Amino acid sequence: MSAKGLEAFSRQLVGVMPILFREFAKREDNELTRGKISFPQMVALDYAVHNPKIKMTDLAHILSIQMSSASVLVDRLIRQRMMSRRHDDKDRRVVWIRVTPKGKKIVSQILEQKRRSLKQIFMVLNERERSDYLKAILKVKNHLLSKRPNPK
Repeated sequence: MSAKGLEAFSRQLVGVMPILFREFAKREDNELTRGKISFPQMVALDYAVHNPKIKMTDLAHILSIQMSSASVLVDRLIRQRMMSRRHDDKDRRVVWIRVTPKGKKIVSQILEQKRRSLKQIFMVLNERERSDYLKAILKVKNHLLSKRPNPK
């Protein structure tokens, strides 16, 4: 794709994104759409669901934020009883965080609502179009993940 073509593509996509976000929000009623948690907090919770024992440093790395910002983010989730924090028994500098049962339940509810919304929104596409769309999105995802350095 030429630079001009990529520019036109990005302009169109930027125009579509707010409409998609609004349509998802209309179809969902959860902690995320009600503003009880932020998108970065949702990403942290989802990561913690899939990685049951993680260090604060790993979470900061995954979210591409400073440790101080990760601490503030986790503090808010702890106050809402969605995460817990524990210092390592052998090295107090190491902080382990975990998602709580409440956090797991909220992530599950949000993702289930997202799946329902996706089905409603993308039902306008036929099976071939959905397959092509998914292939393109997965290609972008793999490209993004391949560029990200691994946490230590």
